[in-house]
Amino acid sequence: MMNIRDFIFINKAKTVNKIRILDILGFETNTNILQSPELIQKINENLVTIEIENEEILETHEPNIPIYSNNKNVGIEEKFLEETSTQTFEPIKFTSQIKKIWIDIESRRQWVVPATLISVTIILIISATSIFINNRNNQIDIDNLYLSLTADSNNLIIQLEDIIDISTDTFYSKYDVSNSSANLQLIESTIMEYERNLINRNDIENNSDLNDNLNNIFILINDLDKLISYRILLSEILIYEDLLILNENLDVDLLSNKLSEISAISKLNYEQLPSILEFNNHNSLLKESLNSAEQLHGRLIASLRNNEKSVSNALLSAISMNKEIEQDNFNEALKLFKENKSNLYRSINKLP
Repeated sequence: MMNIRDFIFINKAKTVNKIRILDILGFETNTNILQSPELIQKINENLVTIEIENEEILETHEPNIPIYSNNKNVGIEEKFLEETSTQTFEPIKFTSQIKKIWIDIESRRQWVVPATLISVTIILIISATSIFINNRNNQIDIDNLYLSLTADSNNLIIQLEDIIDISTDTFYSKYDVSNSSANLQLIESTIMEYERNLINRNDIENNSDLNDNLNNIFILINDLDKLISYRILLSEILIYEDLLILNENLDVDLLSNKLSEISAISKLNYEQLPSILEFNNHNSLLKESLNSAEQLHGRLIASLRNNEKSVSNALLSAISMNKEIEQDNFNEALKLFKENKSNLYRSINKLP
């Protein structure tokens, strides 16, 4: 018996192939197939109804239960299902998933756009806040650095008073003078750093009073540094120690060499003395003292070789007096220097 699917298949085939199809399905080959326009229209109308009913039947039945009872048709259908790969239907499943996702997006489009705008707004606010906080923290660090630099500068400026006392003390201490020189270098570098940062500070007006104050500080530091250098060089000029003490075991030739060495070192250091206003008189006197000392040295050696003891003692006294006169003049210059630099120090104001 012909089922619905066979009927649909035969109806859609061409006329020349219908007989062969019937033969395959087990019908007699001499079956006449009549097709009239009325029959075709009626069949087409029935096909639509049959297809709808078949779809409803297929949906209500289990997949493994056969719908048709014809044995030949069942064998052909089973063979067709076995040859057909199940992978053929996978694109349909994939398309269904895409459709489901699209439907979900469409159903949620009312809150997706606002959520996106809110997220972007929050991100922008957080970024702007972070930038603002970082800039503010950097500015706070810079301000703290300026405040720390100002405090350090003022603390170091206070030490200038002690350096004035040490550098103008008549008692020369090589250790104290060396420490004072190192402190001066630190003070100068700190004040220079303070001055370089003035252009970046908005809380300070770069006025003439501040510039004059800084100039006075640099002048004082420079003069103190010159004085320390002056004293270090002077400590090697006309220094005899115990060399002028005569005794019976005196070696005249050895004494002559040492006196010549003292004269050479003294002249070399004299040429390197820095120029300081308060020590101009001492500088001139020191030059005369060096010339006098060189002459006295020669006459002393000659008197010792001639064994003229009275003349040698007189020359020794003259050499000592020559050094004392120079030293007294230097001490007077120190007093003048201390007075002038103390007045300059008192005119210095605290840095803002």
